[in-house]
Amino acid sequence: MKTYFKYIALTLLLALGLVSCEDNENWRIIPYEPEPEAPIDGPEQLYVVGAHQNWTPDAAVIGKLYPIDAMGNYAGYAYLNGEYKCTSQQNWSGPNYGAGSTEGTLSTAEDAGNLTAEEGYYYLTFNIKELTYTVQLVNFGVIGDATPGGWNEDTDLVYDPADLKLKVDMTLTDGTIKFRANDQWDVPNGDFGAGDSEGKLAPKGNNISVTAGDYQVVVDLSTPDYTYELITK
Repeated sequence: MKTYFKYIALTLLLALGLVSCEDNENWRIIPYEPEPEAPIDGPEQLYVVGAHQNWTPDAAVIGKLYPIDAMGNYAGYAYLNGEYKCTSQQNWSGPNYGAGSTEGTLSTAEDAGNLTAEEGYYYLTFNIKELTYTVQLVNFGVIGDATPGGWNEDTDLVYDPADLKLKVDMTLTDGTIKFRANDQWDVPNGDFGAGDSEGKLAPKGNNISVTAGDYQVVVDLSTPDYTYELITK
């Protein structure tokens, strides 16, 4: 009798399995999607205020750092020349980020000292949760077989405070160019080439093809939408 019931049970299981297999074509596979990271609990951007722009947080043209993750990290390119701080809004009323008690740390205290940097163009990172920061000098130039210096010598770009862009007038030949920092290829955040569309830049992108002519070369790293222009003179 036990054998009989085992046989019946096995038959039912096989029947259910066959039905399930026949219905496979109607199954819908739902791909796994991880939960999105929570938006950063902080301002939309930080404003780079200092001696380089006469300590004017409400300036119409001002360097900014942008959130890059949900962990409190902000980053961006900015020109510095002496003392500076970062503000959380375009006045002094919100949290402001100055020098902490040790190198590489920040403080939001009202009496916090100013941060300092020698004149130059920098890549900055600020963490407003851990109150830490880094500053990396990245003076950019144009290089490539289309430039006067070829692949051996950069033509320096010059910062324009009127629009936060890097510019230089130069003669190019048919060929290719890239933009790099500090006359080196191994500088983090200092190597830009062709992006995914005309006029866009991408970190470590391919060479940019150009045609011969006299140009004003313009590079804009002031927002995360990195771009370049070749304006015919």
